[in-house]
Amino acid sequence: MGALADNRRFWLACNLVTLVLHAFGVYLYASEGFAHPVAQLWAIVLMLHMLEFPLAFIAVRERRIGWGVTIMATLIFGFTWWVPTRRGVFHA
Repeated sequence: MGALADNRRFWLACNLVTLVLHAFGVYLYASEGFAHPVAQLWAIVLMLHMLEFPLAFIAVRERRIGWGVTIMATLIFGFTWWVPTRRGVFHA
């Protein structure tokens, strides 16, 4: 995964997929509540992203990224933000 882990387009594509899931999740939650499976998946993804906060802080500590940026980016994108940021693919 070495070459793929440093590929900016790969991580941006992963982030785009995450944004699409957020858009569908919010829409379906607003229109149908948690009855729709995509809204349920969206809620699970959000909970998993919250569990990633400690890992994200450790991963980007040396890059001197503010805690607010770390929390928001991890909540929205999860590991598809902090892994490439740690590797220097993304510059915050």
